[in-house]
Amino acid sequence: PAPATTTDGQTEIHFIDVGQADATLIRQNDEYCLIDAGDVGTADQLVAYLKSAGVTKLQCVVMTHPHADHIGGMPAVLQNFTVDEFILPDFTKLSFEPTSSILASTLQELQTQKQNGCKVVTAERGQEIAIGDGTLRVLLAGVKTDNTNNLSVCTKFTAGSFSCLFTGDGEAAVEKELLAVEPDLRATLFHAAHHGSSTSNTAKLLAAVKPSYIIISCGLDNSYGHPHAEILKRFQQSGAAIYRTDHNGSIVVSVSPGGEISVHPTTESEAA
Repeated sequence: PAPATTTDGQTEIHFIDVGQADATLIRQNDEYCLIDAGDVGTADQLVAYLKSAGVTKLQCVVMTHPHADHIGGMPAVLQNFTVDEFILPDFTKLSFEPTSSILASTLQELQTQKQNGCKVVTAERGQEIAIGDGTLRVLLAGVKTDNTNNLSVCTKFTAGSFSCLFTGDGEAAVEKELLAVEPDLRATLFHAAHHGSSTSNTAKLLAAVKPSYIIISCGLDNSYGHPHAEILKRFQQSGAAIYRTDHNGSIVVSVSPGGEISVHPTTESEAA
C-alpha cells in the first residue's frame, strides 16, 4: 500500500489495499480501531501503513472471522501495537474447531496482550466500543454454521451523522439474519461483503442500507473474479459512488467536523 493519506477530517475510514484481503482502519479524533488485518504476505506493509497513519495504540481490533485473508497480519499487528480491546468471533457457532497456524499465532500473541491489560472478548450482539466520539456497535455475531464465512462479526461504526456498515465475508444467511434482527441498517457507507461476491450483497440488504458510498476490497485480477459482475451491476444501480482497492489502491474516506465527506483514493479511477 501507498503511505497513508492524512486529512483534517474528524473521522477517517482507511480501506487499506492488502490485495485479495481485508484490512480497515477507523480513526475518530485520535483513537483507532482495526477491523481485520489482511494476509500474511502484506503483514509488514500493513504495520507500516498503520504507523504512517499515526497509530501508536489501537482502542479496538475486530477479527470478523478466522480466514487467512482477514487475520494474516494479526500477529504482526499485535506485536507492534498495544490493543485495549480485542473482539473474537463466536467460535461456538461453528460446527467444527477452526485450526490454522496463523490463528494459533494470533491467539498466542493475544495472551501477551492480555497480560498487558488487553480485554479479549467474544463478539455478542449489542456490544458497543467507543472510538473517540464515535461508537462501533456489534449488530450480529454470525450465525450457527458449517461455513466459516458465516461466522463473520457484523459491525456498524457511527460518528455524528456518518455511519459505516461492515459485514466481513458474511453470506446470504448472515444478511438474512441481520435484516431480521436489526430494524435500521441505513449507513452512509457500505464495505462490500466478501470482496463483492455473489454469495453476499443481496438486493434486500442493499435496499435496507441505502449507502451513498460502497467500497470493495479485492485484489487486482484475483482468481475469484471479485467483484462479481452481477453484484457490481447491483451496486451501480443503487446510485452509490463505488470505489475498489484493486483499481484505486488504499482509499481514505474523510468526514469533516461539519459532516462533509471526501474520498481520497491512491489512484483516481472510480469503478465504471
